[in-house]
Parts: sequence; structure tokens; C-alpha cells
Amino acid sequence: MEDQGNRIAGAGAQIPERLRAVGPGWHPLLERLHAQLNVVVPGYRVTDVSEKLGGLRIHVTAGTQSVPEAAMALVAASVTEAAATCEFCGAVGRPRARKDFPGGWIKTVCEPCHADWSAHKILIVSGAVRRRSL
Repeated sequence: MEDQGNRIAGAGAQIPERLRAVGPGWHPLLERLHAQLNVVVPGYRVTDVSEKLGGLRIHVTAGTQSVPEAAMALVAASVTEAAATCEFCGAVGRPRARKDFPGGWIKTVCEPCHADWSAHKILIVSGAVRRRSL
């Protein structure tokens, strides 16, 4: 239900207004995508920016027009880049499950962040990394 609410709340927004939906490691690639989309589709809108199963999800609209293939290619390239970028810190990463729950929650993380995330030392809250004191 929360995902649906995020999509509705984000409708009509551009990427900078939706950065809080994902971790700071992905912010630079999304800011770059925003600049690129503004060249190809000025006034574009996103209906969803989120993380799911360790991957970046971005849904773009162009108002009453269809989204140009060039814009869709830019989105696809960003999604591919995010799959190799730690969502926590922006270092090279890969999709992984938590060490304490191998069949469960997946995020794209680097080795150091994977250790901290698996130990429940870090989490992402409103687009920022939060450290927990255990």
C-alpha cells in the first residue's frame, strides 16, 4: 500500500523531488539522469522512483505524449548502473541478500556496506543512511 502512496505522491514530480525514495549512493546517477531527461523530454515527470529487490525502479511520463525511446534508453542505462552501485555509499556493488537472512531482503551493496547492513548497523531512511547503535 505504501508503494502505491509513493507513486501517487510522486506523480507530477521530477527526479530531484523524489531522491528521498532511495539511498544516497544512487543520488548522483539519478541527478545525472534528471539532467539528461530534461534535454530529451523537457518537463518530464516521474510517477515512481523506488528500490525493489535490490534494483532501481523509475517510471517516467511525458504528459500526453509518449515517452521517446531516447528517454527510455537513458532510464534503462541508469537502472543498469544502479544494479552495480551500492545504494548506501555509491561504491561498486551488486545485489545481495542479508547474511542473516539469505533468502530474504535484497539490496545492491558493496562489501563493507553489506557487512554493516547484514549486522543491522545501517539502514536507509528518507534517502539518507542512518547508523544504529546496538
